[in-house]
Amino acid sequence: MTKAEVPGGATDERGEQSSEQLVPAVSRATRVLETLVQQSSGATLTELAKRCALAKSTASVLLRTMVVEGLVVYDQETRRYNLGPLLVEFGVAAIARTSAVAASRTYMEWLAERTELACLAIQPMPDGHFTAIAKIESRKAVKVTIEVGARFARDTPLISRLAAAWPSRGRPELVEYSADELEKLRAQGYGAVYGEYRPELNVAGVPVFDRDGEPCLFIALLGIGDDLTAEGVAGIADYLVTASREISSHIGGRIPEDFPTPLGSADFDAERG
Repeated sequence: MTKAEVPGGATDERGEQSSEQLVPAVSRATRVLETLVQQSSGATLTELAKRCALAKSTASVLLRTMVVEGLVVYDQETRRYNLGPLLVEFGVAAIARTSAVAASRTYMEWLAERTELACLAIQPMPDGHFTAIAKIESRKAVKVTIEVGARFARDTPLISRLAAAWPSRGRPELVEYSADELEKLRAQGYGAVYGEYRPELNVAGVPVFDRDGEPCLFIALLGIGDDLTAEGVAGIADYLVTASREISSHIGGRIPEDFPTPLGSADFDAERG
């Protein structure tokens, strides 16, 4: 359930509930946590007050409470706040209860085993960015250093393309792609980019669809240089599309009518056997 789906509340023009139906302290605490997520070294009271648009006295009381509750920690030497240990428990529980992740793991493991590449499950977030919420590690000597919890901007090359090809209602889009490019993505059911994240990093991925037929997750393979080429992607295309269809079906998702059916016989069970 997103912020725009809380029962009994009116929504504003962004699809979010107005402050009249919300508890301000919770919204403030959320802003603090979102800021700390983006600051790996933490932040001082002054920095948090400024970035979260809070009075310093309000921020001080809020942070003391969050420290007591285990939501944030405070370093006496550096005078900086950072994410607290309780969030680890919350995060692990949330991921375990995300049906799309549970359903995806078998396919992620198979794709990672067959290609020896890192495989990520990436979730679209309400404010438009994307977050990696599960990972199967690469077997290659050179690893892709993207871990669970990594945030991706709205214009992240591959994921933003997939999100634009299968748009979600109310989702903010910052990047416009040509109609021809999006039509090609929809026709093949997957996308791939080469060297657009950073030199030598190549990525291929597919969407997973929820009950509304909108992407609730993206499964991506990541490789360095020749570890993931256009020819290699073509060789596993049927498996990528089949994984998308089977995961979506497993969670009760509605697969778009124009989403392709693999031409080959991508049988995961047979391949694993």
